[in-house]
Amino acid sequence: MGGLSGGWRVDFPHHDCDKLFALAVDIESYPRFLPWCRSARIRHHDGNVLQVENRFGAGPLQINFRSRAVLDRPHSLEITSSDGPFHSFALTWRFEPLGTTGGRVVAQYRMELRSGLMQSLAHLSLGEIERRVVRNFTERVRAVYGR
Repeated sequence: MGGLSGGWRVDFPHHDCDKLFALAVDIESYPRFLPWCRSARIRHHDGNVLQVENRFGAGPLQINFRSRAVLDRPHSLEITSSDGPFHSFALTWRFEPLGTTGGRVVAQYRMELRSGLMQSLAHLSLGEIERRVVRNFTERVRAVYGR
């Protein structure tokens, strides 16, 4: 079974990397902008490493899994998992300076699901999920920081 990968990039000319990083590492607020994220709870914090319990779902379908988040403030956030539905999952958020006052968010992911059916469904819906994540994260930045 082949893996899936993709990513996105968003420029925020009025918000620096520190601010953007702060929103991305506010993992417990993910249900506010990640499609189908029902909860994300930090269960252990050891230095720059977080252990997180996640619940995603739509309707009667609920998926629980643990993930690991490694923080490199304010440069990157790496989220990985091989629990629950994932054979492997990696999402990297990178934060790059943009001009003198702004920041760029570059996110890249790759994943392989244990179920071929779920892998096929994910493949069909990834484009829409990416669009929603970008739109929702952008709206969250504006709601928290303005502009």
